[in-house]
Amino acid sequence: MLKMSQVNYIRDLSNSRYRIAEISKKLKLDRKTVRKYLGQEDFSPTPPVKPPAPSKLDPYKPKIL
Repeated sequence: MLKMSQVNYIRDLSNSRYRIAEISKKLKLDRKTVRKYLGQEDFSPTPPVKPPAPSKLDPYKPKIL
């Protein structure tokens, strides 16, 4: 994962009419990485989502119902 300063530098170079290949060569990054960060809008990390834990009553629900 790149730092925000690196992402901003990639965007600045792109706005200055540098091509993706030139940016990747200049920063020694893969072209796919440069393309990914140019296309990404939201850089906030997504929190992990845990599936809900099964209920302790699940084995007994047929009897309860």
